[in-house]
Amino acid sequence: MKILICYHSDTGNTEAVAKSMAEGLAGEQVTILPAKEVDPASLNNYDVAFFGSGIYGSALGKSLKNLLKDVTAFPLKVVLFCTHANPEPSTFEKAFTKVKQQIRDADCNLCDQFDCIGENRNPQIVEILLKTMPIMKGPLEAAKGHPNAQDLETAKEFAKSIISKL
Repeated sequence: MKILICYHSDTGNTEAVAKSMAEGLAGEQVTILPAKEVDPASLNNYDVAFFGSGIYGSALGKSLKNLLKDVTAFPLKVVLFCTHANPEPSTFEKAFTKVKQQIRDADCNLCDQFDCIGENRNPQIVEILLKTMPIMKGPLEAAKGHPNAQDLETAKEFAKSIISKL
C-alpha cells in the first residue's frame, strides 16, 4: 500500500506525531513529508494520505492549508491528525471543517481522525494567551511535555489500526 503522511509543524509536535505514525506503518510504502514539500497533483498517486497540522487559533498551519486548497484529486482514503494546546474539542474540530467538506465533495473516504495534545512552545504566543485569556493557563499547563512517549505510542498504534481496517 502506498501511503503519504504530510504535515505542518511549527514547534515539532506534529512532526513527532507524523514520524510515530510512519513507524507504525513499517512494512508499507510510506512517504513522510512536510506539507510545503508535497506536490498537490501527486496526491492521487497514493492509496491513503494522512494530513496533519498543529492547530493555531482554531486553524490549520499555513503550508497544509495551501496544499489542500490546491488539491485537484484526493486519494480515495484520507486520515486527518492534529496536535493542539487546548483540550477543548471545538478548537481543533473547527480547523478541519473545510477539509472534511473537500473530502466529501471528492467522494473520498475519511477513514479516521487523530488528535494529540501538544505543548505550545512559542513563548510569545503563550504570553499573549495568558494576558488576553487567563482561562488558558490550565490548558497550557496541562499540555506541558506533550506529546510525550505515551502520546507517540498511541499515534503509532492509531496508524497501525487504520491499515488493519483497510
